[in-house]
Amino acid sequence: MPARSDIDVTPAEPPNPRASRMIALDQVDNAVLIEGIALWRSLCAGHSYPSRTAITARLLKPLLRNTTLLRVVDGGRDYEYRVVGDAFVMAHGRSFQGLCWSQIQRLSPGFYAYIKPIYDQVVQTGMPLATRGWIERGAESKGHVYCEYVYLPLGGEETGVDHILIFAVYLRQDGIEHVSPAIIGSFAD
Repeated sequence: MPARSDIDVTPAEPPNPRASRMIALDQVDNAVLIEGIALWRSLCAGHSYPSRTAITARLLKPLLRNTTLLRVVDGGRDYEYRVVGDAFVMAHGRSFQGLCWSQIQRLSPGFYAYIKPIYDQVVQTGMPLATRGWIERGAESKGHVYCEYVYLPLGGEETGVDHILIFAVYLRQDGIEHVSPAIIGSFAD
């Protein structure tokens, strides 16, 4: 099977850190993200969203490179990065695996401020979201990266959203492809 090209190296539009915006799930056009949405929907089994236990590394194997799994801490006061795929690491210039959202402000201030309201909306509404646009890379990595994300709630009827499953694809502004490190993370709760 030919390798999937998850990081396109041709800029889609000029960088603008304010250009990131929410889009409808049916506007997602990247094959990796469409596959992730289809997997998530197949696991819903008549519920608003699947449980965290329905998500396994085996199921996610073809998507792990583009996967981030967050654990919701204290009802959304914080978020812990449990699984971080290497596409995220390449785009952000480092791994947030094992860190909480509250710890990343100094590492990536632009991302820190941008991402919390999105996580909160997924937790509060229990509805999936999608975004597309430019984000600032971390403090150690300069520039912006064009990305498309889907944020998918996981949890139970009684407990509400206790995890967020994220699939993402990235495009570097300078058109240089990143070296692929190994997938980082653990599926242990």
